[in-house]
Amino acid sequence: MLAAVAATIYDCISPDDTLIRYGGDEFLLIIPDANNEAFTGILENIRERVKTANVPNYSWIHITASIGGLISDGEILGNSVLAAENLMLRTKNRKNIVLTDKSNDSSILEGKPEVLIVDDSEMNREILSEMLGSEYKITEAENGGECMAALKQRGTGISLILLDIMMPVADGFDVLNYMTSTHRIEDIPVIMISSENSEATIRKAYELGVSDYISRPFDSRVVCQRVANTIKLYSKQKNLTKLVTEQVNEKEKNNRMMIRILSQIVEFRNGESGSHVLHIEKLTEMLMKQLLRKTDKYQIDPQMQELIPTASALHDIGKIGIEEKILNKPGKLTPEEFEIMKKHSVIGESILTSTAANLNEPLIKVASQICRWHHERYDGRGYPDGLKGDEIPISAQIVSLADVYDALTSERVYKKAFSHEKTMEMIQAGQCGVFNPILIECLVDIREDVKRELLSDKAGEPQPIGLGL
Repeated sequence: MLAAVAATIYDCISPDDTLIRYGGDEFLLIIPDANNEAFTGILENIRERVKTANVPNYSWIHITASIGGLISDGEILGNSVLAAENLMLRTKNRKNIVLTDKSNDSSILEGKPEVLIVDDSEMNREILSEMLGSEYKITEAENGGECMAALKQRGTGISLILLDIMMPVADGFDVLNYMTSTHRIEDIPVIMISSENSEATIRKAYELGVSDYISRPFDSRVVCQRVANTIKLYSKQKNLTKLVTEQVNEKEKNNRMMIRILSQIVEFRNGESGSHVLHIEKLTEMLMKQLLRKTDKYQIDPQMQELIPTASALHDIGKIGIEEKILNKPGKLTPEEFEIMKKHSVIGESILTSTAANLNEPLIKVASQICRWHHERYDGRGYPDGLKGDEIPISAQIVSLADVYDALTSERVYKKAFSHEKTMEMIQAGQCGVFNPILIECLVDIREDVKRELLSDKAGEPQPIGLGL
């Protein structure tokens, strides 16, 4: 991708221009003897061309360029580069735009990164404001208490904090402890600026999470460069975190989609509409959330809270190994046929655990438990292993109740659908087996939500058909 971008930029510039890879995904372009109109035109052309650039062998990758530009006349090159870099950082909030020092787009110019200066000395605040005011939106706090109040009010709207140590009300270390306890230190960088330059003080500051430490007296260029570098670093980290999160979410979305497709193949073979899988997933999630609100008896961590509803879609995958004449028999199964039908729970577990590489995957572990034990009953009269009470994993208990509710309220080739009220009555009376009393309470607690969420979906479902081929 970097090579494709570089080649595209080279096509837009003259041999007299200099292109430098400035760091990471950033380029520095130096154009001698440029006037404002021509300069802006070149940058806009680069932006447009980059947008249509082709990355060989990765045609689905689309690139955008965020460009900051500055015309420098007699300035020290380092200062000009820093100013151009600050302009570029502002464009990243909008992406795919060009911003120069001559631009008059107020919506971009107002989007300056906010720097909070925290110092009890008014003179120190004025000096730092003068240094940084042209490139950043400056806000001030006279002590650590005002700083913490600003953090509560504006949160991550603050791009960076310049923090003194010795202050009234609350000192710099109090602020750092607060930011650590609220996890704000992970999102907002802090540069300590102080005359306290003992080794112990500096070490403590870094241990509490500061990104940099500048001792007074300080050089204005050093302060400006370190502020710019720190904001840029955190910006890149945020973009990377966002990218990774989006990729993980996309992967999970695709995984859920494939699980549903696989599950609906089984439901289709079973002569059902396929919505049973979606209903089980939705009701499992609703029951689990109510269970966590009601009791802390079951330790269901955040990962499991995500996995259990997803894994529930695979609860009946073992039916793929049952003969269709039994699976779709319109009448009551004979004892022999029922024994064959009961094997689907063990078959499902076997399918999921048949590949050794999958055994340690959390999703497979949860799904295999649900497959094998979602027909167990709290009194020990279920199958295949006759587990009793909390010998049954809580994931399987939740899915078991969700499965029974949806089966009762759905029409099948062998029965008519029961109403929500009749289904609740049957489950509470134990007519469909004994369930965990806490889960029954949870179902009763959310009964109106269940009726609204699930039964509205059933109204438009196609009628089930027999598929005895």
